[in-house]
Order: sequence, then C-alpha cells, then structure tokens
Amino acid sequence: MLVYHPAFDLSHGMFRMLRLLEANPERQMKWDTFRILDLYYLFPHLLEAARLPRNMTKRKRDFGKLGSKYTRVPTPRMFIQQLRGIHESVARSLAAKGFIEPAEFDEGVLVRTERAIPPEVLRMFADDIDDAPLVHMLAVEMAAIPLSGGDGLKDRTGLLEFRYDAV
Repeated sequence: MLVYHPAFDLSHGMFRMLRLLEANPERQMKWDTFRILDLYYLFPHLLEAARLPRNMTKRKRDFGKLGSKYTRVPTPRMFIQQLRGIHESVARSLAAKGFIEPAEFDEGVLVRTERAIPPEVLRMFADDIDDAPLVHMLAVEMAAIPLSGGDGLKDRTGLLEFRYDAV
C-alpha cells in the first residue's frame, strides 16, 4: 500500500522552505535551524515537548493541543535524520531554480534570492491563514534563537546533537 506524506513530497517541501524563508525578516536561516523548524511546521504538536523561552510557552501548548494535521511521528529525533535527504533535495531544487543562493547553501545557510515567487504560490501562502501563527512563531521567533550551545535551538528541542558544536 502506498501512503502519501507531505514530509517526503519535494513540491510540498519547497513550499514549506519558501514559506519559512519568506516569513523570516532576514530571509535567511542556518540549515539546521530550517530542518528543526520544518519538522515543527509538519508536526506542530511536537512543540509541546520543546523547552522554549517563556514568551512562547502558552503558544507552544496551544499548538500541542492541535495535534498534527498529517500524522504522528514515532521518534522525532530519528525522523529528522530521515528527512535530511529530502531537505537537501528541496534546497538543491530551489537553488537550481534560483530561489536560494547555492554558494550560501554549501556553507550551511539558506539565503533567499531576489527571484520573485510565482503569484499562485504567494496566494497559497496568503490563503493558508490557519498556519499563519505557527509560521510566524517558527520563522520569526524560533529562528531568532541561537542554534548551537546550551539553551540553543538544538538543545531546547533535543532534535539534533549540540554538545560538540563550536560555540
């Protein structure tokens, strides 16, 4: 039996990456930051287990109550590793299409180019108002949390190893 899941869909991945990058005030983020945020975009109920700053506590609980509109993840730490290849394919596809800087991606940073997003995709961003609070929290507030070190995004979420990062 074939089962579709948006996490493994290249087109849906490009939509998510562009949506998070467009919502970010700097229009860029570190590669591992995106990987973490994308997992929470797909499975917002997992935010409940993350140790986030106090100003995000109520909202993370609210997102946790929503559940996932896709499915449950058995082990988030393992699932984020499984998504690594998909994430890389998404980034390379967007770089090939001119939406992110290829050289910056090779350095571990997703940087949005000036290439305009097609109007129909922008319309989909605007029409998806249910996800707007989640996208804002992820792309603006959580993306601003330093990635590495104690109390960094990796540590707070427990999704990626942080102990060996140079800080």
